Amino acid sequence: MSPRPRLFHLVGLLSLLVAAPATAQLPVEGEVRQIVSFTLVPGASPAVVDLYRSQALPLYRDDADRLNVRVFREVESPRPLDLVVVSGFEGMEGMDRSNEALQEVGIASVYGEIAARTAGHADEFVEMLPRLGGGDPSATPLTVFIRYRMVPGSAETFETALVRISAWERDMEIPSATGRFLISDGWDYLRILGFQSLGDYQAYRREAELARGHDALVSSTVMRQEMVLAAVRNLDLR
Repeated sequence: MSPRPRLFHLVGLLSLLVAAPATAQLPVEGEVRQIVSFTLVPGASPAVVDLYRSQALPLYRDDADRLNVRVFREVESPRPLDLVVVSGFEGMEGMDRSNEALQEVGIASVYGEIAARTAGHADEFVEMLPRLGGGDPSATPLTVFIRYRMVPGSAETFETALVRISAWERDMEIPSATGRFLISDGWDYLRILGFQSLGDYQAYRREAELARGHDALVSSTVMRQEMVLAAVRNLDLR
């Protein structure tokens, strides 16, 4: 493997500087994340961002069952989307409690205003696997979401490969997180990686081909999909 590129050192340094414990979206055991991807009607993005900031986030802030929230905008994506809202919960039970509490304080009217500006959305639920990652990929300028569809029966091979890949990523100071889909459109696993730039992501892809576990990762994958996103910082919660 080639010497560690300077860009990886910069990414690691940045994540250490900005991913303070009070604001880090770090996976915990038993955590489930809800990922809601919105396609908005033309010109609606500023209004929807304002609705989240001024009306939804204050309610989320008082929601003890919501571990954190990150909102992302599209940078590059193979399918149309405008905003991606990622919320963490202590399992699906925590999500049930959160939904009940939010209904009592009137979240339905806020969601109705957002829905009126939405052309479509997709809900996904992911059980996080803290051992298969390290650091906070949401804290870097670009956050890459990679979805994987597996060869049937290859989950054990895939996760073993990810143990090796995630260890290599920690050595390279690349923040990453991994989850197993509970509800999705045919996807099995989600990886979240943090980078400084699109060039850094390309360099990572090139270096990763030499990492231990990469071949097993590829051989156990039927399909993958990448989305490059950027966090909307004034919508961070916890």
